[in-house]
Amino acid sequence: MDYDQVAACLARAGTQADAAELHGSLCGRLCLRGESSLGEWLAEALSGCDASSPARIEAARELAALHARVLTEFEAGDMTFEPLLPADHEALAVRAQALALWATGFLHGLASSGVPEPQVLDKDHSAPHVAEFMGDLTEISRAAFEPEDDEDGEVAEAAFAELVEFLKVGVLMAYEELAALRSSTVPVQPSRLS
Repeated sequence: MDYDQVAACLARAGTQADAAELHGSLCGRLCLRGESSLGEWLAEALSGCDASSPARIEAARELAALHARVLTEFEAGDMTFEPLLPADHEALAVRAQALALWATGFLHGLASSGVPEPQVLDKDHSAPHVAEFMGDLTEISRAAFEPEDDEDGEVAEAAFAELVEFLKVGVLMAYEELAALRSSTVPVQPSRLS
């Protein structure tokens, strides 16, 4: 599912959740909770929706498939993972706002899963990259498009592309670096969508 498909799925289900922010939250939760994050994430994603609504049931199915796909990408550890953002034809301001929401969502997903403070991650869990990455994401969450003298937008587009690549690498490194912490917090039998 791409950004527009997830946004449409959420809209049909009747939730106001933002697709980029929700995907960021999924990725943060996966870093600490792995497969067991599904139930909590779906509850967050579809909060306020009529549980018996066919649109909500279908959305839960589609979002569970997204969860499985991202988990597979994380476990593969290759660069197939992509943050869920609007397509390149969208205005840079729209994509930058979605990137900021994605970063906010990732931090929320980590926090909701019980991530320790950055200094504790660094000192007690040998996760210095994650500690630094959390600080970087806080800055990215404040990202905004600032028009410059760059008439055709090449400089701004290049900077945006670099941030997206930074997120991709940072998230995969965080997943890898949190493996030991994840295995100590994940229940023996992960929750499943019924």
